Amino acid sequence: MHKLNQITMKTKLFFRIICILSALLINLNLLKPGFSQATVEYHNLSVDGSIKGVISIMFPEGWSTYWKFPGPNGFIPNLRVLEKENLKSFSISWPFPKKLGPKNFTYLGFDNELLLPVELEKFDKYRNISLQLNISFGICKTACVVQNKTVVISDKSDINYLALDKLQKSKNRITMITGLGSSNRCKIKKIADKEYQITLENPLMKSRTLVSDALVDYQGSSWIIENKSFYPELGRVEALLKLKDPSNKEIEKENFSILYLNNHIAKRTIGCPS
Repeated sequence: MHKLNQITMKTKLFFRIICILSALLINLNLLKPGFSQATVEYHNLSVDGSIKGVISIMFPEGWSTYWKFPGPNGFIPNLRVLEKENLKSFSISWPFPKKLGPKNFTYLGFDNELLLPVELEKFDKYRNISLQLNISFGICKTACVVQNKTVVISDKSDINYLALDKLQKSKNRITMITGLGSSNRCKIKKIADKEYQITLENPLMKSRTLVSDALVDYQGSSWIIENKSFYPELGRVEALLKLKDPSNKEIEKENFSILYLNNHIAKRTIGCPS
């Protein structure tokens, strides 16, 4: 009788494990389609002169992704060059982000299709150009996952007028550099060996009719920007800089800029004028 009870208990345990594994497999299968829907594509926007295009990142409805400096609660997107041909330089612009996420776990990011304008320069203007990028980025809903996608950029493809129309109608793309930064006061204070606080003040940013939101940006891969704050009553933007690349500890002040919303249209201005 005792052995029979042991067999019965083992049988029940076995079936319980089977049920748990089955439930996990069902949940994973339900999640997979949502994860696999994130797509990355390049669309050519010019064929003559300077080469311009846009990288489109689309993710499932209800999901969001991160800005280039999302804050301590986000995953920093990473772009890595895999192959290149006849490429002298390239730059990617990020639109103005939103504050997303639950209370006490917010981050800067995007909750609809992300369009990243791209500008490329050739070595030889008579030859075609190509660039293969690996892009790692996070997407979030009730859970967050990291995706790796490869995108091929070339000037061989025709102009995608639908993508061009989408970009032109997007208010939050960084459209122009303005002269607002000529009167900026820029302070950089060392907090620790690998941390600095940057403070940018401008009396023109005190007007809510002019600037509704602002944040600090940095061009380059050596430093990460976190803990961004905007104080409109003082015309002040603050941010924490953390060293990412130990081989380059130098802060290049000319690489700072302020991204701000003027009448809900995103613009850029020099952060630390010389």
